[in-house]
Amino acid sequence: MEAQGAARNIKAMVVDDAAFMRKALVEILSSSGDIEVVGVAKHGREALDAIKTLKPDVITLDVDMPIMDGLTTIKHIMIRNPLPVVMVSGLADQGRITFEALSLGAVDFFPKPSGTVSDDIHDSRDELVQTLRVAAGTNPKAIKRAVKKAVSQARVSQENRRPPRGLLVILALQGAVSSFIRLASAVFPLRDIACLCIQDMSHSVLNAYARELDAITGCAAAFEPGQTLYGGCCCLVCRQDLPHMEKDSGGMIILKGQEGGLDLRAFFQRASELFREDINVCILGGQREDDLDGLESVKEKGGMIYALTPEKCASSELARKAISRGLARPYDSEQALWGGLKAFSRQQILKGKSN
Repeated sequence: MEAQGAARNIKAMVVDDAAFMRKALVEILSSSGDIEVVGVAKHGREALDAIKTLKPDVITLDVDMPIMDGLTTIKHIMIRNPLPVVMVSGLADQGRITFEALSLGAVDFFPKPSGTVSDDIHDSRDELVQTLRVAAGTNPKAIKRAVKKAVSQARVSQENRRPPRGLLVILALQGAVSSFIRLASAVFPLRDIACLCIQDMSHSVLNAYARELDAITGCAAAFEPGQTLYGGCCCLVCRQDLPHMEKDSGGMIILKGQEGGLDLRAFFQRASELFREDINVCILGGQREDDLDGLESVKEKGGMIYALTPEKCASSELARKAISRGLARPYDSEQALWGGLKAFSRQQILKGKSN
């Protein structure tokens, strides 16, 4: 283990078995002006020893390493002393690995652009630096492993798909992935309710992770233009790809691609127009105040907004602002929040039967 850098704001640690990658990551992060790389390690065991003395605020962690790999390392980190971990790996397109890392508590998974040793990693400098800044701001006390359980309900066949009676929008932004996985494992699928989950994630990671989530819930898929939202489905979408929604003649909701993606204000305004009081928004995490844009339209149309209390969120600013402005109803545990979402689903089923 080697010491690096001068005192700055964010203390980072780089863990990668490739000497080139260690050097490149140190150069990238140290050039940011606000990140100090306090140490590097060649494998997980070395990293665990160094964490005790260096006490980093955030860690970049490779997956494929000798002696102790990244997935084993993150298990030990989350048991001993949870810390924000960003996986930096060339295996981002392998669904099982990305899903396992995020389930174990990694706050993000940053794909190396060209494999295990990426000599073009400097081209991703700005994105990587921003990812580390966001990760360093997450709440370690709220980072925990997602215990996954497969559902027994059969998938909704193409011929049995019905228009959704309600829409659930989940904001699982900036470090809230494991919280969403726990929610999905406990609650999905929701009968008669379509779900759209907005996340901060690269496309390659989102697609791989969606496939694994689908294997557990039987209802998840990554967003593609032209996709249909039906009762019982869950669509995962990157924030930068927010779709425009249209209702077809049969009442199905069609997700249309929008160049550059909609902003949240336009997205929520359209969702509120289509579903009115039959829309619920669930805030699991987020740091940007502008992520509140459009939530007023949800309230104005009679929809409900739920939020985990800030101390339960890995990234808390969004929940804090939503609660303080009276937009969101606070829930002090994930279990209580899940109960609220199930109640929404039951309400829509009963409403459908009475119509």
